[in-house]
Amino acid sequence: MCCVKKPLTVLVALLFICAPVFCSIRMPSSGMSVARAGRYVNSFSNPAALPFRSSGDGAFMLATGYGDEADHALYDDRLGFFQDSESSLTLSFGGRNAMFTLGVGYGLDRLQEQVPVYDMLFRMYFQMDLAYGFGPFSFAARLQGGNSMIRSGRSVDSMLDFATNMFFSQFYENPGSEYFQVGAGLMWYDEDHFTIGVYLDRLLYTQDGEVMFTPSRLTDSLSVGLSVYLPRYTRDGELRLVRPTLLLQAGDITSSTDSYLMGGLNICLQLLPDTNLSFEIAMVSYRNARENYMKAIRNDQLMSLGIEFGRWFIGFEYTLPMEYYKGDDSRPSSFTVSMRFNP
Repeated sequence: MCCVKKPLTVLVALLFICAPVFCSIRMPSSGMSVARAGRYVNSFSNPAALPFRSSGDGAFMLATGYGDEADHALYDDRLGFFQDSESSLTLSFGGRNAMFTLGVGYGLDRLQEQVPVYDMLFRMYFQMDLAYGFGPFSFAARLQGGNSMIRSGRSVDSMLDFATNMFFSQFYENPGSEYFQVGAGLMWYDEDHFTIGVYLDRLLYTQDGEVMFTPSRLTDSLSVGLSVYLPRYTRDGELRLVRPTLLLQAGDITSSTDSYLMGGLNICLQLLPDTNLSFEIAMVSYRNARENYMKAIRNDQLMSLGIEFGRWFIGFEYTLPMEYYKGDDSRPSSFTVSMRFNP
């Protein structure tokens, strides 16, 4: 079996372990709605947002993040704070009509509770977006792909053992992990009042080495969103202190596994032109989440806090299953911490 040696510097290792945007998100985030535009980061959820970037937004972004499940029953176990984690480092650059993104990330999948045994993944991915806008309308195409390598069934006894396994050991080819897909997006953008976005994640894709196009399953990866908001400035030309945004979205509309409906509210305090404090709360209902091949409805609550100062952004998201309010903690919550720099 082919193996790859991945020596990494201590600096990169610390970045991935301790980094406070782009983690593997376990539920649709209101902040990453397909119907938001005006900022560089909005283009990651819908490439059709590219032409509507503000003139002050830079052409480069560096982002890092860490996310994990929060099953409190495991916290007393050895290394119980590493459960189903994802970390990533993403570099992106481009203009209003094209954007290119490269990223790497580590993933952990805890296989046993009492004795820490993990599958460890190293992922690489790329993304290229092409967009064109005229007036308030835009359309875009996205090409993305990647693969992963794996160390399976690794027993870990300490943080030093964990770091050695993750960063300084051989990772093996992960069969079937390669993917390539083509997506498409549309957007109608009114800078002061509303945005409508449509994004199709898998217009074309590869499966078992063959290019697939399945018209009957296009809506399996289709997301449709609407955001309604107040203008950034008042009629007197002053920066609006409180700017609320209402978000609605339906995603993976006909998917048999994770179709969802999301409604969210974002409250942004525009303290200065380049300093914002935002709070979001969203409710997500997964209509066809299958468990043991039986249809079920799963409801989650997303809460997030974001601080933006100058070219820096730091964000925290927490996902809470609604069953928690009924005393049922059988499903773990999850969290994501992220940071980005956009000069």
